[in-house]
Amino acid sequence: MADKKIVDLNKFRNKKLVKKIFVFLRIPIVILAVIAALFLSARLLGNVAVSNMTDTLRLTGELFKKGGGYPYSTDVSRFRKAVPVGSSPLLIYDDSSVVLGSSAKEIFNLKLDSADSKVITKNGRALIYSNSSNDVVLQSKTEELGTVKEDGAVVAAALAKNGYFATSYASEENQSVLTVYNNRFDAVFRWNCSQERIADISLSSNGRKVAVAAVGAENAEIYTRLIVFDVNSTELLADVKYAGTLFLRVAFTTSNKVIAAGDNRTVVVTSKGEAVDELVYPEDSINAVCSDDNGNTVVFYEEFGGSKTGMVRFSSSGKKTCVATLEGIPDCVTAYGGKIAVADANEITVYSSAGKVTRTIETKNTVSDIFCCSGEIYTVENGAVCKY
Repeated sequence: MADKKIVDLNKFRNKKLVKKIFVFLRIPIVILAVIAALFLSARLLGNVAVSNMTDTLRLTGELFKKGGGYPYSTDVSRFRKAVPVGSSPLLIYDDSSVVLGSSAKEIFNLKLDSADSKVITKNGRALIYSNSSNDVVLQSKTEELGTVKEDGAVVAAALAKNGYFATSYASEENQSVLTVYNNRFDAVFRWNCSQERIADISLSSNGRKVAVAAVGAENAEIYTRLIVFDVNSTELLADVKYAGTLFLRVAFTTSNKVIAAGDNRTVVVTSKGEAVDELVYPEDSINAVCSDDNGNTVVFYEEFGGSKTGMVRFSSSGKKTCVATLEGIPDCVTAYGGKIAVADANEITVYSSAGKVTRTIETKNTVSDIFCCSGEIYTVENGAVCKY
């Protein structure tokens, strides 16, 4: 009996020892697994995937640190804009950008030099520029990734899913200078435009193609050239001239289509400039355009003298999925994940890609801006960021 008890005790001690060793090794194992995942992501998806994973790791500790919750009060005197960066709200102030967590805790604050900053976000990154500054800043949710300084104030910019970005500025020699940078901040393409001024830019998902709306005037009539470049070639992929139209927004879709919305029409073309579809509306009647990360684009324009609003959605494939008429004129709109959110006073209506109402939300105050993070709707109301 004694021998048997001794054997059982040894087994018990061995089990405890194994358990202690496992606990001791668990952290290094997790670290090695994370490093392996980062290495695999870098090889398969590039440094944007690594950046997003790094953000996730840095924010893990924030799960245990709660903020004051939403609504989140902003400094109204300095506040300019709120947009989504990945799954988090990004606030642009006169002198800084602030990223908020799910409980409204400030998780990153970046100082900005310009007081009129504009921002474009895609795939967990934000490109910040200004019409009065030469500086362009790229940031993630938790760090500044890098900057470039152009030779003139930046008029338009674009960001691709893979981290490529493009800028346009005016120089003494040219109306516009277009530059495309890779995700290592190297200039990989440059085009000098002497006759027209670039109004908007959009990049394909892989950053290898860039669509440009270049506006000029001829015989007292305005026109826009819709141009598509391959950054690895000096030859134009497309160059289509639209007389009498001022294109305001260009979206390069994940299906390799280009959607250009203007003051009197919206066109859909292939990357080679071949016509896919067109929507015509009264001149200067357009009041809003929004696109999601995949290039799905929704155009809003006045109908019946402004008493109603036409809403037309183009999918990333270039097809119209929704043609609807709304009462009145919306205060603000957004497109996300195949849906459309329209805010009018203190009511938000969410539509499916086909234009069917899927949700209505009553807000406490009039909505001045609206965006979406991870399927949740955020608004700006009376200077506060709210979450629904």
